[in-house]
Amino acid sequence: MNMTATKPAPFPATFWTANTIELFERGAYYAMASFVVIYLKEVLGMSPTLATFINGSLLWGLIYFLPIVSGTLADKYGFKRSLVVAFTMLALGYLVMGNVQRFWPAGSSYTVPVLLGVVLIGLGGSIVKPCIAGTVQKTSGLRATLGFAIFYMVINIGSISGRGVSYFVRRELGIPSIFFPVACAFALVGLLIVLFIYREPEYVSDGRKDGQTVQKRTLAQALLGIVTVLRNWKFVFFLVVIGMFWILYVQLYNLMPLFLRWVDPEAPVEIYTLVNPIMIVALQLLVTRLAKRWTPVRSIILGVLVTTIGMLVNVLAPVFFADISLKVSLLRFGSFQVLLPIAGIFIVMSIASMALGEMFASPRIYEYIGAIAPKGQEGLYLGYANLPVALGSIVGAPLGGRLFEIFITNPLAKGQPANPTAIWLIVAGMGVLSMAGLALYDRFLLKKKEG
Repeated sequence: MNMTATKPAPFPATFWTANTIELFERGAYYAMASFVVIYLKEVLGMSPTLATFINGSLLWGLIYFLPIVSGTLADKYGFKRSLVVAFTMLALGYLVMGNVQRFWPAGSSYTVPVLLGVVLIGLGGSIVKPCIAGTVQKTSGLRATLGFAIFYMVINIGSISGRGVSYFVRRELGIPSIFFPVACAFALVGLLIVLFIYREPEYVSDGRKDGQTVQKRTLAQALLGIVTVLRNWKFVFFLVVIGMFWILYVQLYNLMPLFLRWVDPEAPVEIYTLVNPIMIVALQLLVTRLAKRWTPVRSIILGVLVTTIGMLVNVLAPVFFADISLKVSLLRFGSFQVLLPIAGIFIVMSIASMALGEMFASPRIYEYIGAIAPKGQEGLYLGYANLPVALGSIVGAPLGGRLFEIFITNPLAKGQPANPTAIWLIVAGMGVLSMAGLALYDRFLLKKKEG
């Protein structure tokens, strides 16, 4: 009898279309992500605390909290319709943000148009997430692991592309250009792909298909699920503990840009933050292979530890150097040389550590939530896996801005020396609390599931 090896069926066209859409959406977002607080502070004159509140608490809070509801609505009205609405909102939001000074009377407060732009971007982003992730799931079949690995890689490619384009355009046209034309152009390309190429994936009815268990929920069920999850005080404790880890991570887009521009007023923040996606693209497969032998909680704790160490690295600059803004040459090729302030060199090492910590912790958080969820409620609990990111953003972003004011802005205004060491020690303390809380949860509060 002839035996022929069957090759896995290729991913359908909709799978690749969805990933392309994700690339442009992420390109739009990361084109402006590193400079949002700088734009709000330096161009529009907002305080560091308000700037980080708008960027973290409002923008990130919407993007990571609302998918609980927007995902249910996307299932009801269809992914394509939802994506058209989402990208229209994104393009309008970036248009508003990039033209605030043109649309709004000079000399007045820019808070109202900024809030409008941020809400449009946040709402649009919260709709894109469940639509694209849902399309990847529905078109991956039995190869969901590979499908989401490709999806994760595409996110980081979009991140690199957005930051790279933004850097060159911003140098020529100024900071507002990161929103319009750069981010707006990325969003409009995504909208065109949705309109003319994207095809609605086949809906999976309640039950099983290709080994996947799918249960559509109504909006009422989604809202009721929040109550069900939050009544589990042990799980809420876990969300808070993991939220402390994300408090550290969100400083990459809140505290660190403020700090870099204080050290170097011309600091190309998007180039610094490029270290994060480049590290992930280069090392994610290696880290995954290394960590797969460990329990999820061990991998998460290690990730938090590495991230915490990354924050503490920044303490070394003011300890060993009198002038942390002094620029030194890292590379020299003839007349060309790369100059970075001393504090900037430590920031690069810090961002690299944060990327490594994210690779160890972030993927395993989802696995751990699935393992600790009550039997039969795994899907419900995984639907709230992004709540720690929302919590970390809502609390951590304005915390970073406030610390910058207390230890840098206010002392300098009074003619006193700044104290950046205190900032990094306090932020790193959140990581220590996260590790301690996670160990406590796993050891004493979690009732192990039988089997």
